[in-house]
Formats: sequence, structure tokens, C-alpha cells
Amino acid sequence: MNISPAEENLKKAVIPLEGVHCASCVSRIETGLGKVPGLKRVSVNLPSRTAFILYDPAALKPADITARIAELGYKALGILESPAKAENIATAGLEEEKRLFRIKFLAALALTGYTLLELAVDLPPYTVMAAAALTWGWCGYHFHAGLLRALKARTADMNTLVSLSTSVTFFYGLFITFFPHLAGAHQHAQWHEVAMLVTFINLGRWLEARSKSKAAEAVSGLFKLAPKTARRIKDGAEEVVPAESILPGDVIHLRPGEQVPVDGTVTSGFSSVDEALLTGEPVPQDKAPGAKLYAGTINKTGALEFTATGVGEDMALMKIIKAVEESQAGKNSAQRLVDRISSYFVPAIILLALGAGGVWLYYADLPRAVSVFAAVLAVACPCAMGLAVPMAVSVGFGRAAELGMLINNAEVLERIPKIDVIIFDKTGTLTEGRMKVSAVRPWVISEPQFLSLLLSTEASSEHPFAEAVRVYARERNIEHRKPDSVEAVPGKGIKVKAGGGEIMAGSAKWFSEAGVPVPDEAAAEIKASAGSLLLLSENGIFKGYAELSDTLRPEAAGLVAGLTAMGIKPVIASGDRRAAVETLAATLGITEFYAEIFPEEKSRIIMRHKALGAKVAFVGDGFNDAAALSEADIGIALRSGADIAVKASDITLMHNAGFKTFQSYQAQYNAEPRLGLRL
Repeated sequence: MNISPAEENLKKAVIPLEGVHCASCVSRIETGLGKVPGLKRVSVNLPSRTAFILYDPAALKPADITARIAELGYKALGILESPAKAENIATAGLEEEKRLFRIKFLAALALTGYTLLELAVDLPPYTVMAAAALTWGWCGYHFHAGLLRALKARTADMNTLVSLSTSVTFFYGLFITFFPHLAGAHQHAQWHEVAMLVTFINLGRWLEARSKSKAAEAVSGLFKLAPKTARRIKDGAEEVVPAESILPGDVIHLRPGEQVPVDGTVTSGFSSVDEALLTGEPVPQDKAPGAKLYAGTINKTGALEFTATGVGEDMALMKIIKAVEESQAGKNSAQRLVDRISSYFVPAIILLALGAGGVWLYYADLPRAVSVFAAVLAVACPCAMGLAVPMAVSVGFGRAAELGMLINNAEVLERIPKIDVIIFDKTGTLTEGRMKVSAVRPWVISEPQFLSLLLSTEASSEHPFAEAVRVYARERNIEHRKPDSVEAVPGKGIKVKAGGGEIMAGSAKWFSEAGVPVPDEAAAEIKASAGSLLLLSENGIFKGYAELSDTLRPEAAGLVAGLTAMGIKPVIASGDRRAAVETLAATLGITEFYAEIFPEEKSRIIMRHKALGAKVAFVGDGFNDAAALSEADIGIALRSGADIAVKASDITLMHNAGFKTFQSYQAQYNAEPRLGLRL
């Protein structure tokens, strides 16, 4: 929910809600709140049961908003500025709802089993009636409460149909039991039908609550990544304080291995920071005074001091969380269609049931009219659609699972053939996501001699470059000198003394600062290189360099070629260096690519394509991809990626070695005809 310059004086808030169960509820709240003066925008996220609002605090008080929500038949559990607090409240509510529906389903199932015994053995009629009454009254209480809320708001929803159908059947059974002479001798109370209907729909509600809970985990998992404490320097002393108490301007001390607690700017120290959380790239970024730090990233080697600049909702991490939440709350065309239909469906069914009952009352008798009235309501309950559609979808899901894909969203089956653009994150999707030595360029010495010197510097280092060097040297059985001393220079490289000489390995910038001359020819090669570089010198004399890069997946070229042949445009959006992204794009024949971008920019790229009328799929594997996966028409995540990416996606690819994008089309074609016939 972006704020335009004209809306700068407006305030954003998040409202966790109670009593929201279906698309009708969402439509009712959005329509009802949309009429409140001073409330500019509202969007309800059904999976997390939260409302995102933008309002004018000068014209509207929070109490007015909660009062309006209560008038609509729902309960606002608070109006909060912090998505984290709202998420905690909403998640607790979802867990309690899931627990309650499970208990009610199991209780209704046991009671239904007892009522069904009446069909086989003689049971005391009043005990069977009591079992049905308990099922209708307690196990189905939430349906009746929903009906009362709907009546209060002068509207109707699925609770209305369920409550009316079960209530008419139940009270008609009471009528038959207590007034058999009026009902007719041939009439019998069908208690098992009341119990079975409540049990079946409670099963659906329990499964629905589980699905909502899993959907909400996609956001709640984000909040867990935020650091809880920080080392603040105040009056010359260091104190550990909650991260949420940090204010802009506070000075923070960061030790090696610790997470950055808030966004800030480095004031002293040198280190390398793992920013894969935000960028998805495997190479730690060097940090020196003046460099930016982002909350949630991990300090690798040296100690840093920095000044806090972005705290609370202003942190990059929180902006990603907001992007995921707001993408979930947004609606596609199918959701808007459901909202429109739901506002007419229930009233239409009630009128149809009344009409059918009236016809039978006129041509037959009251018992038959009541039976028909209840039957129409029962058939119109979500039961039929709840069975027919999943049966068709399960065929496509089963076929997709055989092909190594898990489909997390049934609607994706209808959207797959409409995709025009597929946007790939580079690291971990088109590439392996692991640094490897791609080339070595010895200078004046042989390659084994070069690798031996390089391995002497990297043998005990923890840097990702060092691991790549060790693997490369091990494959070639390279021996190295045992260093007498090791000096790591954070953000620059490493220096060792071995065999009476000094060996340096590090960045080109460090070599320039240290006064190590690099021959012009080598300098030109280094400047033109698209990979990450590790320069080597011995006793101040340049000995060559190694180029490290992420390895292209073997199936990537065939995938891109196949997509292009199908008329689907491939695009790359990556936080990696432009040279690396440009080289990869040229290798794969991709003409549109974006480099050195932040996570929120990926979402904006997707929105630009969607604004031009394209249907967009996004393929990613990192935490930083979660918002883009939610924003895309279809989000595709790799199972080896971050959990948050998997949970935010529509499709999870279980086999990283082979993309199953083409097979997803086959799964769709298998399901869609059956889906249409069953609907």
C-alpha cells in the first residue's frame, strides 16, 4: 500500500480481525469500511485475517473504525502501526481457530456415528435427538453466530446457508418428534442428516483453518529473522538492549558473527557482511566507513561501529515484510469475481429455497415443503463445490507431484497457460548459487605454483572465496606451504608469511592501496572480467589472479530456449553486479535484464509488466524473493531455497537439477477440462 505525495498526512494501520471466514466476509468489510468518511483505502487479507487501512487521523479516530467493524458483525482486535504485533495477534487467533474446529469436527464425527447407529439398531429416540441437538447447538454454534452477525449487518454469507439448512432440518425433526400426529405417520426425524451436515462442513472449516495458518506462516516467518537485541554504545559504555528500543542516531557495536539489528551507516571498522538475506547473492559485501548496513544481514569477519538510520518500520527488512503482506492482501481478477458473486449468491439461494418450498406447500403439504426448502439450502452449501473442484484439481496436483512439483495454490492451474513473461532471479535459479573458481591466470609462474601460493593464503580462511579455492586446488592435488602467520584484513583480503616470504591475496583495490604493481595487460583483463577476482602477490610482486563465479545450471540454456520458442519472454532480475548479470544474459540469449537491484525493485519490475497487460511468473529461491513471488501471477520457488520463499510461492520445484516449467503446462491441461465440467 504505497502512499502518494498527496497522501503524506494520512496514516497507515494494520487491524487483526476476528470472525472473517470467506470471500463474503472480506467483501462486506471492504465495502462497509469504504463508506466511512476519512478512510481512504482498505484491503483485507483473508489468509492472515488482517485489514490494511489508510486513513486521515484528523477526520477519523481509531475508535470510529473499530465501531464500524463491530456494526458489520466482526471484531477488531486492535489498530496497530506495527505489522509484527498485528501478525502475532492474528497468528494466535488462527491457531486457536484451528484447534477449536478440530475439536468440533472430532466431536461432531463421534456424535454422527451414534446417530447413524439408529439406522441399524433400535436406540432410545430422545438420546438420538440429544446427540443431534448437541451437534447442531455446540458443534455448529459458529454457523449460527455467523448468521446473527449477518442479520445484524443486513447481509448474508455462507454461514447463513449452513445455519438455515441445519436449523430447518433440526427444528423440523423436533416438530416430527413432539407432534407426530400433525407431521403424519410416514414422517421420521432425520437426526443423522443434521449431524452429518454439521460434521462435513466442520471438516471443511478445519481444513480451511489449516490452510490459512500455513499461508500466514509465510509472513510470520519473516518477523523471526529480525534480530532481537543490539549492542548500543552510550556514554562510552556498551549495553545490550532490545532492538526495538534503538532510535535513529544511536551508535551500535557489531561483533563478528552477529546479525545487524537495524539499518545504519558504518562509522568505524572494516568487515564483510553476508547480505544474501536481501540480495540473494552468495558473496559477502565489503564494509568500510560510510557503507550501508541492513537489519537481518550477518557480519562475517571484523568488528564494526555504525549509526542507526532506519529503525522499526523504516528498515529494509520491514519493507520486505510489508511488501509480502500487501501482495497477499491484493486481489486478482478471480478473487474480485468471487467477491462479486458471493454478494448475490446467498440471497439468490434463499429466494430459490423459499420459492421451491412455496410450490411444494401449494401442491403437496407442509412436511414435503419443509424437506424441499432444507434440501435446496443444503445442496447450495459449499459442500458440492467443496468436493467437485478439489477432485478435479487433485488430478492435476497428482500429476504435477509425479513431475517433481508441489502446487500450493489451486488457482495456479488456470493461470499457467496465460503466462507471457517469466522473470528469473539469477542466483540459485539460473545458477547453482555456489562460488567456484572459473579461471586462473598465473603471471610469470606456472599454474601449479600459482595455486600452491594461493592455497597457502586461503587454507585456513572462512571466506566463501577460500572454500572455492580449496575445492579447486584439492581436485588438482595441489600442496601448499604451511603459513607461519596469518593476517586477515576485513573487506580487503588476507596476508600470510610462509617460507620466509610474504604472500597476499585479495581485491584489486587493496593491491592498489598496498602499492603492488599490476602489469597493464593483466589490469585490462581484470577490468573486463565479469566475475569476482582474487589477486595474488609474493613479496610485493604480482603473481596472477583467480576468477570466481557462480556456475550456470546445465539445464538453464535449454529452459530459456524452450520458453522463447513458446512465446514466453525470459527476464533476469538480480542483485548481483551488472557485469555478471550482463554476461549471463548474453550467454542465455536474454535481452531484458536488471542488475544491482533491491528486493522491492523486483516487485516493481513485475508490476510494470503487469501494468502493460502481461501475465508474469517469477522464479526465485531466496528470502529476498518472497515479495516478488507473492506479487507475481505465479510464484515458482526452488525447494532448496529459503523457507519463506517456498511458503510465498504458488509452485515449489522439488528437483533443483531440472526445472519442471514445461510439465506444469501438462498438469494444467489435465485438470482444467475436468474442473470446468464439475463446476
